[in-house]
Amino acid sequence: MGNDTTPFPGRESDEFASAVLLDDAENLTLYVCNQGLRLFDFCFQSEVPTAAQLQHICDAAMQAYRRLHMAYEQREALPPTREMRAGPTEPLPPVERRQAVQQLAEQARAALADPLSRIHLTAAVQMALSSGDQAVFTEAQLALLPEPGARELLIHTARDLIAFPEVVHPDGSVVSYELWALPLAFTRAQGGVWWHFPLLERVETVLADALDVSEKSVLWISPTVFTLEMLNERSCQDLVHLAPVMDAGCDFAPLDPESSRATYDAARKTTDPQLVLAWIPFLVERGAIPMEKARRLARKALDAAMPVVQQAIGAEMEYGEAELFAPLPWWEALNSGVQAWNRKRLGITVALVAASDSGLPEIEAVAEYQPETQGYQVSLKRKDQDEVLAYTPWMLVPDVAPERERAWRDLCDCLKEAGIPLSERVARLH
Repeated sequence: MGNDTTPFPGRESDEFASAVLLDDAENLTLYVCNQGLRLFDFCFQSEVPTAAQLQHICDAAMQAYRRLHMAYEQREALPPTREMRAGPTEPLPPVERRQAVQQLAEQARAALADPLSRIHLTAAVQMALSSGDQAVFTEAQLALLPEPGARELLIHTARDLIAFPEVVHPDGSVVSYELWALPLAFTRAQGGVWWHFPLLERVETVLADALDVSEKSVLWISPTVFTLEMLNERSCQDLVHLAPVMDAGCDFAPLDPESSRATYDAARKTTDPQLVLAWIPFLVERGAIPMEKARRLARKALDAAMPVVQQAIGAEMEYGEAELFAPLPWWEALNSGVQAWNRKRLGITVALVAASDSGLPEIEAVAEYQPETQGYQVSLKRKDQDEVLAYTPWMLVPDVAPERERAWRDLCDCLKEAGIPLSERVARLH
């Protein structure tokens, strides 16, 4: 019972004090403490303890209660507001951009011919990704299309800089990290999607415990999540800023927070049912999570993280159903998340069409690539007829250089398993 004011020696003490008393009128033994709590109506299964033993037992119970109470308070308290930092996004003047593109392409060719030059290529790619003009790297890798060896070297260098960032501290020390992610899919009845969830910081502890990360190793969750559209918009290049920002104790802002929030607040007033695919990035010290251990403990990690993730998302944004996928290194997480998302949407669409129409043998698919969405629009229709029964998207995996052919092969294999013929419609530009 709370709010107890029974007088006893130590009631006004600043430190914890307690006593076991006897209520003569009711013939009851009472335990009281200066925390305002009273315990009474004790039941003893066997031997009745002395008053001193009972007081010791109840003191231990009070300490446990206080720890539990503090844990609940900490869980409900919002984390302190952290500074949000964004990377530069200013494009270079045309002449400087052209020179930067040519120089980066030349360094890729030189590094392919001379392995010792790869150190210079790594520095050049880091500068290109960090400069704020994403066209420099994009145009350089496109310029190397006739030279697949040099192009692959350039692309893999950029991927490694994002997946295995190294942060230099002011004292000259270097910390090596790995970038991992938890793919997250959720439904929304309203329009707009928000991307910053401060309560995601609480996932750090449960995820580190579930994955058996050493207490001496760092595991930091990013409260900023990245949606499929956000990654495609910058071709994943702005992720190069994520590790330095998180290492500095700040949150990364892929978009301007104020204007993005205003856009979201306006869009959420509309009805726009949607399925959203996003990723929750987190940094770990290099080698802290061996891949074999991550796969073995994946289910435990999901069970521990899911309630905390749901609480964090629900505190900032209304959502319907949510599904969390196993933690994986960054590029594998992107690939597995998009593959699951594509197959889920295609499977549901095909099932609905087959149930309402004449069945799968009479259905064929036509896919048309749409550059503005970085994906294919798949139309399902009856064979030898022009009427479209349903549309569904098939997205490319976000990357510094998205692979359209890989997405097409994946779509072909998926529809082949379902026994649905597939053809491609090439858009004609006038």
